[in-house]
Amino acid sequence: MRGLMPLLLAVAAALPGAAATLERLTLDEMIQQSTAIVRGRVSAAGSLQRGPLIYSRWRIQVAERWKGPAGSEAEVLTPGGTFQGIRQSFSGVPALKEGAEYVFFLWTGRSGLTQIIGLSQGLFDLGRDSSGRLVVTRPASGETLLDPKSGAVVEDQPVRMRLSEMQGRIRSALAAVGQ
Repeated sequence: MRGLMPLLLAVAAALPGAAATLERLTLDEMIQQSTAIVRGRVSAAGSLQRGPLIYSRWRIQVAERWKGPAGSEAEVLTPGGTFQGIRQSFSGVPALKEGAEYVFFLWTGRSGLTQIIGLSQGLFDLGRDSSGRLVVTRPASGETLLDPKSGAVVEDQPVRMRLSEMQGRIRSALAAVGQ
C-alpha cells in the first residue's frame, strides 16, 4: 500500500477538481517519516514551475528544529499556486500565510523538493490557549484518508495539544529509534 500511495496522489493531483486520497498518518508516523520537523514563521512566498506542475514556494524562518539538518531557514513547496499567469490548485493542500507561525513536519524526496508530509496532516498552527501557553492545532482533514494497513477509508480527527506535549512526543519517538 505504501508504494501505491505516491501513484494515487499523482493521479488525484492530475484530475481537475478531484479530491485527494491520502494515507492517514499518526503523529508518531509523521515523526518517523519526516526528514525534518521545525517550528517556524513563514517569511516569504513565491512560486515556481517544475514540469507541468506549479508550486507555491514558502521561506520559513526556523525558530526550533527537532529533526533534520541544521539551519535557520527552510524552503517548503506546496503543490499549486500561480506562475506567469497560470493558476493550479489541488485538494488537500494546506493554506499557509505569510507571518504565521507553524510546526512543520517536512519530507524531502529524491527530487530534492521539500514538502509538508501528508499535505495538511503535517502542518500545525501555533497559537496560545486562554492561559497563554503555546498550543498546536490542526483541524480534521476533509480529504479521503486510507488506513495504511487495511486500505479502508478512515476519518481524521482534529488535533490540539500544548506545544510542550508535542515536543515531548517528538523527543520520545526519536529516542525510541536512536535518532
